[in-house]
Amino acid sequence: MKKVIRLAACLALLGTTVVGCQKEDYGDTHLATEENASVYVVSYSIDGVNHSVTLVGDAAWTDFLNWMFALSEEGHNVSFRLNTNSQVISAKEEITYTTSDHDDAYSWADQKAKEGYTVFVSFDDKTGIYTCLAVR
Repeated sequence: MKKVIRLAACLALLGTTVVGCQKEDYGDTHLATEENASVYVVSYSIDGVNHSVTLVGDAAWTDFLNWMFALSEEGHNVSFRLNTNSQVISAKEEITYTTSDHDDAYSWADQKAKEGYTVFVSFDDKTGIYTCLAVR
């Protein structure tokens, strides 16, 4: 009887070990997460040096905008543009926005970039004024 109990216990232990070693399939969950993430392809310039970057997710876009504004507050000339597949053919349009409120300048630049404009941001540390220029 002891042999039967030991054998049953060993088989049960062996069975749980085999199940624990099998790979789990995370494919469906991972794909759903990727499908919901926004992807931003951005061309940007810092002091006339051009760069581009691909950002995944709204948090990455927010971090990028915060970085652009921080650089402008340090005295750098910055500009950025979201690259989209759609081509808008129109006359050259420029919109200038000035404010002393960081959050207003940030929101305006975010909106204009998402509307397809190239956005230039500068900050005058003597007056505390942000000057934002949107060009399309």
